Amino acid sequence: MNYYIDLDSTLYDTTSLVNDMLYTIAKNICELTQKGVIEDRITELRSMFNRENYYNIYKLATYFADKNNIEHSILINSVENVILDGKKYVYEDVIDFLKELKEKGHNINILTFVAQEDLSYQLTKIKGSGLSKYIDNIIITSNLKFNLDIEYNKGIFIDDNPNDLIGLASRNPKTLIRMKRKNTKYYTKEVNIDNLIEIECFKEIIKTLN
Repeated sequence: MNYYIDLDSTLYDTTSLVNDMLYTIAKNICELTQKGVIEDRITELRSMFNRENYYNIYKLATYFADKNNIEHSILINSVENVILDGKKYVYEDVIDFLKELKEKGHNINILTFVAQEDLSYQLTKIKGSGLSKYIDNIIITSNLKFNLDIEYNKGIFIDDNPNDLIGLASRNPKTLIRMKRKNTKYYTKEVNIDNLIEIECFKEIIKTLN
């Protein structure tokens, strides 16, 4: 069976990663300029880290490097180091789940959406996560997840994003699973899809795998 599994907030704790990236940028700015308080710098960074300003973490780091007369490479490298130390952001139930799928002979695909400008960021996240050795294929798309050259009716799809789930449901997948991890962006959002399976961790379904 082909499994198509989302990365962010499904396999990988992106919220914690973002917090750590913003912290390391703020810490470096405070240390290099000898000005400000880390918490205040984080608040300033967070206010700019959005689609209206700088949603790309590297562009955000570059903007604040220029603003504080710091070499771009210092802040960018500090962010890269956080991302590459990424095994700690993989949810604790993920590896056992992927190993179980592998042992049962399933084909495992990471299916993740990013804007084109964020491709290198997403690739670095996957590299740092250490997940590649458990995965058969990595599909990174800036297109809609439900508009790809995939045999949807022969796949099991696991995602946290309600919009992606609604789109995937329109393609009549064999099975559609919603991951609802606590304290993530979409946890409280209601989704009304027939036959949708909802879980809060992989341990809830691992015993039922064929």
